[in-house]
Amino acid sequence: MEASIFKEIFNLPAAAGEDSQLGRLLALLDAMQETAGRHAEKLGVGVRTLHAKGLTWVLVRLHVKVKQIPGAGQSVHIATWPSGRHRLFAVRDFRLSDEAGDEILRATSAWALMNMETRRLARLDPHLPVFSRHPERMINDDFSQLPPVQQAGSRTSYLAAAADIDINDHVNNTVYLDWSLRAIPATLSCQQLISLEAAFLGEARLGDNISCRSESMTTNGKTIVVQSLQDAASGRELTRLRWAFQKSVI
Repeated sequence: MEASIFKEIFNLPAAAGEDSQLGRLLALLDAMQETAGRHAEKLGVGVRTLHAKGLTWVLVRLHVKVKQIPGAGQSVHIATWPSGRHRLFAVRDFRLSDEAGDEILRATSAWALMNMETRRLARLDPHLPVFSRHPERMINDDFSQLPPVQQAGSRTSYLAAAADIDINDHVNNTVYLDWSLRAIPATLSCQQLISLEAAFLGEARLGDNISCRSESMTTNGKTIVVQSLQDAASGRELTRLRWAFQKSVI
């Protein structure tokens, strides 16, 4: 089977209340995953199909490079496609463009199959088709380990609520991103986000208390924020993130 490119148009919500580039980014990331899910259904490997086999998809890695984040109410063209395999992971790429066709964001992601009963990763074969050709890779990432938080400059706590739980009976990965965004230092709100990397390492369930540890550093004119989301009771790391910001050029 040849890998196909799947396209959809997403309209960013109109501005209401607090409007920020990071909030709009979260909306874009959520739309990207919804688009990927619909493409997976067309390819015969959607979540509901996998659930019948006792399996499901889980996002393991995400790497996003941002050129610009559109304003509220603007239309975004989302293109996504499977782009090969990496160890136990199925790789999926994204390209987002504005109404003029100019690229605004590109991303690569790694997905794994999880056994719903054992909560352990499963092999891709024989559940995922082998694609004969793949469109270009948007980011050449080998998904190496992200750096840990060395000395947390700040800590924020969250409680996993019912609205945070998805069809896989655990906290949705976009919720981890939302929690991490809320812990980004307010001083960075005037800077431009240029990249995001996230490693999803474990599951949080309903009622779990989550702690977000953040560390910031400046290097080569960029501000790097490294974060770790952990289960507060056990200290088990759930998500590790690295954000990069730079001062906007007027």
